[in-house]
Amino acid sequence: MSVLNEYYAALERLKANKPTILAKGSAINNDTVALEAGRKRGSIKKSRYAALVEAIELAAQEAGQNALSPTQQVEKAKSKTKAVKTDFEQLRDDYEKLLEKCSSLLLENFELRQKIDS
Repeated sequence: MSVLNEYYAALERLKANKPTILAKGSAINNDTVALEAGRKRGSIKKSRYAALVEAIELAAQEAGQNALSPTQQVEKAKSKTKAVKTDFEQLRDDYEKLLEKCSSLLLENFELRQKIDS
């Protein structure tokens, strides 16, 4: 049996929750599939086995294992909020600079019209 076939067989065993090496209920990810196939942790690389990695990710999503923990959800929300705040601050600064430029141009326009009229 080829290495790739062993990985796919291990994935199927994990999906069916009938692993032979790992404990039942093990998470489905690259490392557990590699360990279940009798290989070392980290032996499944996306550059080498792109289709297998996609199949593993799909199986994990189907099993509902990619749901974030509450702590991870809070951290993700905090980082998103921080990014939005920095974007907002940058936009506010740009807006104020444009207002200053616009006011300056209006004043210059007014002064030039005054010169023309007089």
